[in-house]
Amino acid sequence: MDLGLRGKRALIVGSSYGMGNGIARTLAAEGVNIILTARSGDILKKEAADIQDQFSVRVESIACDLSKENEIDQVIDFALDRFNGIDIQFNNCGGPPRLLPSEADDILWREWFDLIMISAIRMTNGTLPGMRERGWGRILSMTSSNIFLAATENVLSSSLRMSLVGWSKALSNEVAGDGVTVNCLVPGRVETERVIQGDIARAKRAGVSAADIKAKMVAEAPMGRDGTVQEMADAAVLLCSKQARYITGSAIKVDGGRIPTSL
Repeated sequence: MDLGLRGKRALIVGSSYGMGNGIARTLAAEGVNIILTARSGDILKKEAADIQDQFSVRVESIACDLSKENEIDQVIDFALDRFNGIDIQFNNCGGPPRLLPSEADDILWREWFDLIMISAIRMTNGTLPGMRERGWGRILSMTSSNIFLAATENVLSSSLRMSLVGWSKALSNEVAGDGVTVNCLVPGRVETERVIQGDIARAKRAGVSAADIKAKMVAEAPMGRDGTVQEMADAAVLLCSKQARYITGSAIKVDGGRIPTSL
């Protein structure tokens, strides 16, 4: 199936490893030219060279600390200069520390609001005008299952990722007539380093092994396993495709049925 993506230009935030990297690679396999950005410039350069060699598309990279507005602006300027526009914007930020509501102070709230919300808004505001002018664009933001579950021990993620969903929905209405879709990706439990570290933290609190925690979580999954980065990437690329032109303003669960809510 032709997804209508060949020759498009994508800016992938948080793409040095994990789901962001998987999405970049899967888009490249569809002929999309890619700009990678994350904090580690050296890793990005290596990944850019590897993706370019493997998929014969143009790949550029630029380091960025999402807590610094001037660096976000530099990424936007770089992207517009190198590619003369961006068609696909993927917003992605690492997760905040796992804390109870009583443990999160004002400093942490402000820090992570800037990292999760302001970075996505600022990055999108830089690439969106061109999408609207050309009559085609895809904005996709990574959230987490906490938007449905409001996990008590993960209050920062639960609250701020939900804010990202609200912003995405409002923005989707504003740009719906311009050929631009805006959606959120909601992963379930996926085999990533963050999930591994989460298992270790839970195990420490419970006085058991990380293997015990993983076995319990897998046993609770309807499919009897964790998801993979490739499965998340496949869903993301589908949402970027021409076939997904009528999907907008949605938070799409890619969870193997794990999230126990109907909506």
